[in-house]
Amino acid sequence: MQLTETIESCYERGWTDGLPVVPPTRGLVDKFLGDLIDRRDEVVCALPPAGGAATFEKIAANAVMAGCRPEYLPVVIAAVAAAADPGFHLYDVLTTVHSMCPLLLVSGPVAREIGMNGGVNTLGQGNRANATIGRALSLCFQNIGEARPGGMDPATIGHPGKYSYCYTENVELSPWPELHVERGYAAKNSTVTLYAADAPLCVAEMGTPKPEHILGTIAASASLPGTYNMAFRGELWLVMSPEHASVLDRAGWSKRDAQQFLFEKARLRADEVWDRGIYSLVDGVAAPAWLDGASPDEMIGLVDKPEQVTLTVAGGEYGGYTAIVFGEIGGSVTRLVDTT
Repeated sequence: MQLTETIESCYERGWTDGLPVVPPTRGLVDKFLGDLIDRRDEVVCALPPAGGAATFEKIAANAVMAGCRPEYLPVVIAAVAAAADPGFHLYDVLTTVHSMCPLLLVSGPVAREIGMNGGVNTLGQGNRANATIGRALSLCFQNIGEARPGGMDPATIGHPGKYSYCYTENVELSPWPELHVERGYAAKNSTVTLYAADAPLCVAEMGTPKPEHILGTIAASASLPGTYNMAFRGELWLVMSPEHASVLDRAGWSKRDAQQFLFEKARLRADEVWDRGIYSLVDGVAAPAWLDGASPDEMIGLVDKPEQVTLTVAGGEYGGYTAIVFGEIGGSVTRLVDTT
């Protein structure tokens, strides 16, 4: 069978995400498995929403289809296992009508070893590792977990991150340790972190030497009544450019200082939240007690505590931007990557 016919057969079998895939031949899958070849049928996890058995072989097959290189496979395996962690609520993430999907951050030495991009255009196109690792995870949700659009994935609108949503931090230009170190792992460890995320909202604040101006703009931009963060007050994710981070660092601000500022300033009056967003009477969703009992002028926070603001530094050296990534359900989950 010619290559074009094989690619078309993948479409006919429902294996693609709408883009062509690399046919997962036995030879390619076995090459990816490497030392795992004798464990090909071992189940890593049951993958929601359908509870499909995510074996090493099936994960490798989806990594092949996504265009990965064999050395990316340990990251993909760790990401699939992290997604199935009960604390991540993957079933709810994949089956909601809301526009969200897992955002994958790869931290530690493995990100540099496989050539991931934490610099210019880190959330965009152009880097094979970023693009194909994120795509492999998405294909696993579809082909193992059966989360297909119009079926178990009923997202009303969706967003482009459902093709691939994967990046790493700009370690060289960040004034702060990587996220996995902040979360208690050793710098020599490699990890994946998953966050249930909307599309990024890129906020510009240019040329100011004052952290209050940068963080004030971020807080104002994040305080929107229609976001699920405003409804559930869960984790809020930021991808801060090195330029913004350096302004904070030169002024003596720590990451904790930034989290505290955003906790205090990212707020809306209660009467701006009542009957808005998912608490609209049209939706018939009852307001929670913390909102229902609030006075009209009470300021409602976007998060309940400073540490719910997850701040990562990534992107190119120049440009005063920070991406706000709204989320929905629960918090992020971090898992070790087995690089042995």
